[in-house]
Amino acid sequence: MKLSPSLLMLPVALGVGFMAGRQGEKAPGKETTVEQQNTRESRAALRSPRSDPFGGQSFSLSSMDDIHDLFKKQGRSVASARMTLAVNSLKADEIPALVEMVQKEFRENPDRYDSDSYALMGALFERWALVDPAASIAFVNSCKSRSFQKSAAASCFGTLGKVDPNRALLEFEKLPKGEIREAAGMQLVSALADTDPSAACDLLEKESSPGAFSEYYTSEIFGKWAKTDPAAAAARLALMPPDRVGDQSASQLAANWALKDPEAALKWAKSLKGDWKSNSASEVYKVLAREDPEAAWERLKGEPGHLRGKIVGGILGIVADEDPNKAMSMLMGLESKSEQRIATGQFLRQLNWGDTRLAFELMDQIKDPAIRRENLGNQMYYAAWSAPDLLKEQAAKLSDREKIDTSDAVLRGLISSDPTAAEKYFLALPEAQRDTNTLSRMLSQYSNTDPNKAFDFAVSLTNPQEQTAAVKGLFENWSREDPEAAAAGWKKLPAGQSRLEALDNLAGSWGRSDPEAAKVWADSLTGDERARALASVLPAMARDNPATASSQLSALIASPPDGMEKNLADSAGKLAGQWASDNPAKAASWAAGLPDGQSRDEGLKAVSRSWSQYDAIATAEWLGTLQSGSSRDAAIQPLVDQIRKTDPTTAFSWASSISDDNQRLNQLRQTLSSWRASDLNAARAAFDAADLSDKERESLAKEVK
Repeated sequence: MKLSPSLLMLPVALGVGFMAGRQGEKAPGKETTVEQQNTRESRAALRSPRSDPFGGQSFSLSSMDDIHDLFKKQGRSVASARMTLAVNSLKADEIPALVEMVQKEFRENPDRYDSDSYALMGALFERWALVDPAASIAFVNSCKSRSFQKSAAASCFGTLGKVDPNRALLEFEKLPKGEIREAAGMQLVSALADTDPSAACDLLEKESSPGAFSEYYTSEIFGKWAKTDPAAAAARLALMPPDRVGDQSASQLAANWALKDPEAALKWAKSLKGDWKSNSASEVYKVLAREDPEAAWERLKGEPGHLRGKIVGGILGIVADEDPNKAMSMLMGLESKSEQRIATGQFLRQLNWGDTRLAFELMDQIKDPAIRRENLGNQMYYAAWSAPDLLKEQAAKLSDREKIDTSDAVLRGLISSDPTAAEKYFLALPEAQRDTNTLSRMLSQYSNTDPNKAFDFAVSLTNPQEQTAAVKGLFENWSREDPEAAAAGWKKLPAGQSRLEALDNLAGSWGRSDPEAAKVWADSLTGDERARALASVLPAMARDNPATASSQLSALIASPPDGMEKNLADSAGKLAGQWASDNPAKAASWAAGLPDGQSRDEGLKAVSRSWSQYDAIATAEWLGTLQSGSSRDAAIQPLVDQIRKTDPTTAFSWASSISDDNQRLNQLRQTLSSWRASDLNAARAAFDAADLSDKERESLAKEVK
């Protein structure tokens, strides 16, 4: 689309007027009575252009390169302001060409998030809605790009809702249901919150899809409304459907109401229930504390204990902003130990975000060792995450027990900010006190930032248990994020348990994300490693190609490598369960055809578990065709578990038919225990009539007493 000459360069220069005097524009004269009723967009189109108060290098709105350069060379706020000033001088017929320019930028760079382009796009749509609302709405309705359409809908309806809410609502009603209507609705609700909160609530109530209207927007309505008429806002909040509002809306209402009338606000807050009550009352007390913290503190002592515990942290945070020692003195003056414990946790959590060093200084004043232990881990995490010098300083003060107790928190913080420091910190711990679960989680996080360095650290560990745990954590995450790179790393692992467990993780994760590629990789291996990898990959293949996957798994089960019986049995169960969710009869036939043993038992058990969830009758009919033995026993148990609470009579009968003595007794005991809770007499009658040995009857008698 060819740009008009006036768009080829819109200069914005330091010390000179910006867009001073557009050629051919009529200067505004004295308004008539009719003109005084013009909409804001008409007046905006006629006003004289404003000068650029920010200055800087000139730029062209018609060049995306100039826009990007502007944001690179000046702060984002200044660049956005300068660009908005330029956009605000555009005429209606100049905007479509610029919209097309931004669209072209997105088409040429579909995978790049470009905040500069989004900023320009938002400004253009807002301006368009002001100077030519009909054209902007027409674009919303006709645009083929969903991302552009959503952005245009949000900007246009947000702007139109501020300058002409009646028209905005009328046009909004014409939008079809879906994400475009939701995007427009969110911004329209926000706009109406300023001028007509009741209308904003009406819109929230009638829209069929409340998910798009997040709590942010609803809290904005009631927070603003409370500044002008809090009683009306509270009355309307009480009438809103529960799926449209939450405790954040009540909290914002209470906070702004308290600025006008804290007594009325607190009375209203305490009339609420649950989180609405505690969070709203906390906001009121924060307002009171800013005015007179001592009075607020004394007043809080008269509140019920459960409410005090949820409010006290907010007051202490406000006091600590000016006088931390005073806040700590107030905290230590609490008479109830439990209340002091709860308040300490709240107080320190608030401080950690803004002043971790101060939080440690106050922590040193805590005399109760239990309260200190409860909060020290969080303190060390924040220090590890954001303040390495503070971490070193505080770690030097810890006792050996505290170092062990806080090691998980410290390592979680360090691994995100300084992985090398995390390695050193872990190795500095006494070897007998190192936790392998902590190590596994640490390596899982490490793989997100530098999997190759994480790999080097894992294999450098000399303790076999630690190396296994480290490799396990590394490959659990690495295999999900980049299975091909993980496969290359796996080849470097020495033989042993770590290599085998990493193989299981890699094959399982890769099989779930790309079963065909995982199968090719598994087939490239040799010997037992190939069989082990296929045992993990084939169940994932069953989602798309169960016949081929089951055939290959059957071949492995028929001639299992040494030590692979359990792996293959697990694989048979996973494959049969996956297949049974779509075709239980075929899955059952396949599992029944496996050789006697663990794999057959697990396969039939998985079929029964999947099938009985949605058709217990058909499952029971199928079970009746199986021959007595371990496989039938295994398959009966999921059916009994499924129907025990809804049909205990049938469950008891099936449990009685299990051939294995221990399994039968266990299932009968669980069934009677569940049955007695709903109908003890019926459970007793079934027990009395059952064909049980004396030993079984003696063992089960207590379940029906």
